[in-house]
Amino acid sequence: MDKFSVAAVVLAGSLLAFTDAPEHIRAIIDESVRTGRQLATAGDLRSMSTMLDAHLLKHGRYPASDQFERWMAATFKENHLKDLAVDHWGRPYRYESTGGRRYTLRSLGEDGVAGTDDDMTITGP
Repeated sequence: MDKFSVAAVVLAGSLLAFTDAPEHIRAIIDESVRTGRQLATAGDLRSMSTMLDAHLLKHGRYPASDQFERWMAATFKENHLKDLAVDHWGRPYRYESTGGRRYTLRSLGEDGVAGTDDDMTITGP
């Protein structure tokens, strides 16, 4: 999560600690946190997509579906802030490679249910 998202979550948590906060303020804060998670997840998906494309250029194919977790650990090994294999709702990203020449990378979004409007998907190339 970037510094802005962390600050938004900290601010939201601080404001929610006050039990007399009006409901409309709580709704605004909740929406801000939701938007921050969506933006951060979209950024992660884009970063993974860029590195997947680099892998294709170097190796002539995308990593196999069953190798995704190992590829993530090797590719993003310097990250100590967040496990990049999970989205900003704490659920694992779903990766499928078809024949090594195409892939689908997906977050199931806030509700964690596949096929709903909040899913976030990148396909390549």
